[in-house]
Amino acid sequence: MAERRIYYGGQAVLEGVMIRGPRTLAVACRRPDGEIVVHKDNLGGVYSGSVRRIPLIRGAIVMWETLALGMRALIFSSNVAMGEEEKGSESAPILGTMVVTMGIVVAIFFIGPLLLTGWLEDQVGSHFWVIVLEGLVRLAIVVGYVGLIGLTPDVRRVYQYHGAEHKSIHALENCLPAVVDAPFSHRCPSE
Repeated sequence: MAERRIYYGGQAVLEGVMIRGPRTLAVACRRPDGEIVVHKDNLGGVYSGSVRRIPLIRGAIVMWETLALGMRALIFSSNVAMGEEEKGSESAPILGTMVVTMGIVVAIFFIGPLLLTGWLEDQVGSHFWVIVLEGLVRLAIVVGYVGLIGLTPDVRRVYQYHGAEHKSIHALENCLPAVVDAPFSHRCPSE
């Protein structure tokens, strides 16, 4: 019987990375003194239960867990960056931040382009071209946003950690050593 391949996910955090497996999560980030701090969590309940396999429900669950686990990892890494890693995080302010952030995202990336292109439908006369233009406006907003924030040194550093996160997950999934100079490969030696 063939072994089931395990896939991992992750994200960059301040001065580090978060890696998520099927049942565990780890965040590794660098303190201001250069030491690397690792925080590990076991995931249970909705993060690893059978509810995740129900069609239509799993998408909402994955979106929520991505936001919740990502925010927890970011808060931990920001506490480490400030030298306060023992400090916990209260869930009410985090939930409030997530709601406000989602509201801003919806306004900028969904409602804004819809309003911007909505008046064009009467002038253009083609619903198809209005939808294409709306998609192009959304794409321009995303690309412009990512490009502009990438000009700041702090975000550029997070982008570098994002690349490190991708390379680490690739090494983990393909049984390669997690070193900077590791070559890319597609299969574990046992496969």
